[in-house]
Amino acid sequence: MKAIIPVAGSGSRLHPVTLETPKALVPVAGKPVLEYLLDQVTGMGIRDVVLVISPSGDAIRRYVDRRDDLEARYIVQREPLGIGHAVHLCADLVDDEPLLVLLGDVIYLSDFAFLARAPSGNAIGVKRVAGDLSRYGLVEIEDGRITRLVEKPDHPESDLAIAGIYCFSSPRPLMEGLDILVRSDRRTRNEYQLTDALQWMVEQGEHLVPFEVDDLYDCGTPDRLLEANRRLLDLNGGRCDIPGSVIIPPVEIASDARVHRSVIGPHVAISSRASVARTVVRDATIGSHARIENCDLRGSIVTPHAVLADTVRRFPDGPVGPGGLGGRGGAHCEVFV
Repeated sequence: MKAIIPVAGSGSRLHPVTLETPKALVPVAGKPVLEYLLDQVTGMGIRDVVLVISPSGDAIRRYVDRRDDLEARYIVQREPLGIGHAVHLCADLVDDEPLLVLLGDVIYLSDFAFLARAPSGNAIGVKRVAGDLSRYGLVEIEDGRITRLVEKPDHPESDLAIAGIYCFSSPRPLMEGLDILVRSDRRTRNEYQLTDALQWMVEQGEHLVPFEVDDLYDCGTPDRLLEANRRLLDLNGGRCDIPGSVIIPPVEIASDARVHRSVIGPHVAISSRASVARTVVRDATIGSHARIENCDLRGSIVTPHAVLADTVRRFPDGPVGPGGLGGRGGAHCEVFV
């Protein structure tokens, strides 16, 4: 079995977090999103991984190439034409063996080993969702089979969202569907959608079945990233003692981070070589080499190398980008760069 992981997206919904850090390398609960995905893949016994990167994806190459438990190959997606286009670019690198496709901004904690053990059909991960259903790609099911897939419909008729994990017993029908989309320039929302190729497969009589994904954490916006950080720290976060500081678990503090006379936690992840002094931090991620002094931060994302002093931020109305400019992200976090 091979795996394809598209990680070429610019992460515009995560700006300004992704202005200097690729979306796939943004840390959550102490390690990058991509590391969770690679651990998932290698845990399934998959070594052959194709990563679709952007022209500026050298940081992802360097990060992945440090691992010796997989054989990574790279395809460059030069234009942001969608997930379907990214997978289509990999057509010459896959043969007729089973294929796994994972989206690069979602963390999965479910055990998917059964997909590698019994790839006898085409299986699509789904999750029941609520709220604004038009934000999701949705599937409709009849008699245990997927009968319709639609990307972000204006009038949703299902609450089963596509979870971003796909398994194919053979990639040939998928690649044929993607090839038709690209050759005919058939786009949805100006992108070649994987969902449209899957719908073409259904219309050709291909058998697609759903499987439910329980532990899924979307990290595509600042709010969601912080929520994933909270949940993952609840599951895996540790506790530690730092003389002169108060540490409230769960936290994840890198061994080479410096914490001095501060109150840290709960739900705080501090990355390598960050420095925090005389500061209160809760519900936050602190990037590598960041320097924070005399601050009170709650619901914050501090990007790598950021310098912050004498600042109080507690759940403001939106993220702050370069020069203090407001940015997109959400109502319950702030981003410092």
